[in-house]
Amino acid sequence: INDIAFVPAYKDGELGFNVVVGGFFSAKRCEAAVPLNAWVPPNDDVVDLSRAILEVYRDHGSRANRQKSRMMWLIDEWGMDKFREMVADQFGRSLKTAAEKDEIDWDKRDHIGVYQQKQPGLNYVGLHVPVGRLQAQDMFDLAQLADVYGSGEVRLTVEQNVIIPNIPDSRWQSFLTEPLLTRFSITPAPLTRSLVSCTGAQFCNFALIETKQRALALAQTLETELELSKPVRIHWTGCPNSCGQPQVADIGLMGTKARKDGKAVEGVDIYMGGKVGKDAHLGKCVQKGIPCEDLVPVLRDLLIENFGAKPKN
Repeated sequence: INDIAFVPAYKDGELGFNVVVGGFFSAKRCEAAVPLNAWVPPNDDVVDLSRAILEVYRDHGSRANRQKSRMMWLIDEWGMDKFREMVADQFGRSLKTAAEKDEIDWDKRDHIGVYQQKQPGLNYVGLHVPVGRLQAQDMFDLAQLADVYGSGEVRLTVEQNVIIPNIPDSRWQSFLTEPLLTRFSITPAPLTRSLVSCTGAQFCNFALIETKQRALALAQTLETELELSKPVRIHWTGCPNSCGQPQVADIGLMGTKARKDGKAVEGVDIYMGGKVGKDAHLGKCVQKGIPCEDLVPVLRDLLIENFGAKPKN
């Protein structure tokens, strides 16, 4: 889903990266990245090739039409063969063809919990931040934990969670007793664990619905009713601009206007089947115009029918 992405792959016994380009989400169009048919070793070639791709797009990408000001539109206009040729010219040397097989035979991880680092004696702790919402005091508190237990470093994940790295073996158990972890858990429930949401109508003028508070409330309601054996990735986005990336979720919810009892109400279009990592693909819209107030039974049925959820009662 990125304009430029590097995917681990072996070529001639060396681990480097296959390159894919052109992924993007917008209100008009959503596309997964496509292969550039290029492989680079894990050295400065990664930076140089990134620069070459960006410079080709800078010099030739559309500026007249903002709706088409993304790399994929240039690839469509030229075709991949010409795009690759122009990138190679800008790169200043020939591009090696892609490795036959990507080395991404792994399950997607969310990094929530305690994990050993590659560096001996050090650990990182991933904290779940419900729907990615942090207040100013939360930021100060997280920074203090990073200073006291780690190296003063805080990292953020694409799932809107927080990682504090470089915690010594002798310190991580004390870290887990900190009061802040009652809010930012290392063992969240299955639905809230994988919940992602854009800012929504509370702070965004483009959003058609409120997202964050509704997403969390719905997930918590469903967790009281259902048993799930594994997390289900539910993504909310307030409008077709897709900042919440519903197309890559197990269940994606895109804000729209719906009608109920003859009146316009906040609603969603429902996407299903998105996947990142191995065999990545975008999900499809399966239901349109569902009023938000009717979502609990709709999502309950989807979770039971498609994800093995079982009613608690």
